[in-house]
Amino acid sequence: MTCTEFRALLTDHHGNELVAEVRTKFESHRVGCAHCEVFLESFTFTVKLTRRLPRPMPAGLEERLRAGVAKKMADEPAEA
Repeated sequence: MTCTEFRALLTDHHGNELVAEVRTKFESHRVGCAHCEVFLESFTFTVKLTRRLPRPMPAGLEERLRAGVAKKMADEPAEA
């Protein structure tokens, strides 16, 4: 699995929606790639933080968060 493939699966991973075979590849990549391990930790922290936000979120906050995550993903190296 590449780093790009790993990042594309982050949302499914957090939703516990990965089938066993893909989950095994995801975890294997995570263990072998320090960069993706840190990225997953940051993603997990962001998810936990946003779950604590008041509902409904302030206008535009979700879009700004999504744009920030997308920019961060685009700025990261494609492969480790």
